[in-house]
Amino acid sequence: MKNIIDKTVKKLIKKYNTRDPFELTRYLNIKVLQEPLGKHIKGFYQLCPKNKVIHINQDLEDAEKTFICSHELGHALLHTKLNILFLERNTFCVKNRYEIEANTFASCLMIKDDLVQAYPDYFTLEQIAASENLPVELLKLKFNI
Repeated sequence: MKNIIDKTVKKLIKKYNTRDPFELTRYLNIKVLQEPLGKHIKGFYQLCPKNKVIHINQDLEDAEKTFICSHELGHALLHTKLNILFLERNTFCVKNRYEIEANTFASCLMIKDDLVQAYPDYFTLEQIAASENLPVELLKLKFNI
């Protein structure tokens, strides 16, 4: 699945000439609402009749908003009609697979293929993640570690 996600992201970047998830949502006509979502919800994707909507907690730092937007954009494009709440409550389907796919989408969108080469003096992904203000888990997804 990572290859499909990677190809999808590369097509988007090439077509719209940006990695910015907020710009991509505008090009793709996906509404983004930044609103108070409480302490425990960072964001979620919602398919309304004929409209895709990404909700982002307005209280997050900008870097985290970018990640959340990338992650939810992954849901919007990979899992367009998926209702996670229905799956959790009414099936034995594990939502974790879909969350990993959305995180993989975010990692492919946010991280350039040559990122590690840009840090020749760094010894760990944790150091690179800290320098780039990214969760280390995203780097691990991106580079299959």
